[in-house]
Amino acid sequence: MRIAILSDIHGNIDAFHEVIKRLKEERIDVVFFLGDQLGYYYDAVDVFIEIKKWKHYIIAGNHERIFIKYLESDQGYKNKVIAKYGHCFSYYECEFSKNLVEEIKDFPDEKSVNIDGYKFLLCHGSSLDKDQYIYPNSEKGLLRKLDTTKYDVVFMGHTHYPMIHKTENNVMLINVGSVGQARTIGGIANWGVFDTSNGVYSPQSTPYNIDLLEKFLIDKKEKEYLYKVLRRNNNTL
Repeated sequence: MRIAILSDIHGNIDAFHEVIKRLKEERIDVVFFLGDQLGYYYDAVDVFIEIKKWKHYIIAGNHERIFIKYLESDQGYKNKVIAKYGHCFSYYECEFSKNLVEEIKDFPDEKSVNIDGYKFLLCHGSSLDKDQYIYPNSEKGLLRKLDTTKYDVVFMGHTHYPMIHKTENNVMLINVGSVGQARTIGGIANWGVFDTSNGVYSPQSTPYNIDLLEKFLIDKKEKEYLYKVLRRNNNTL
């Protein structure tokens, strides 16, 4: 079976559409979504519509949790969220249906999945802490704490930086990076494919056009970071 692993789409439908083309070309059977399907960018409704077209497993990220808290909080908290992340959450508050909100509330923080004899753990942060950041240069002591005999592969997101690490117990710790807001090279959607026929994980990098999203954010007078990050370290854009 061919499994695609995606994280941190962040409402970036332009990036997700390009990845979907690749999913079809790669003949993907099932997709793991590791959280932060929403946040930062506005087209999260369309992201969830596309997700439902695939056989998939999905978990919450910190942005799903922030959104639910946003809906339940006073204006003071909402203003803090807007100041940090932009106006996407106020847009979602108006655009999301009650059914979609309830679905998001039901997303688990992590999920174990067994396929073809492989035991996978889907996390957003880590197996130790749902909001923990595990970077490629994280200390070896921290990586040792993530070692386990319960799983063959632990998939993570959250940092937006891809990473592959094999533990002493031969567990693969894999951060797939971000589809919607890569922080290594802008305009590139990072994700991955795991093939259960041979146990091989293949990192994927899919270019997409940032122009429409950039213009939309500038016209909305959104935080500069939200569109400047889309060009980070990419002189070809």
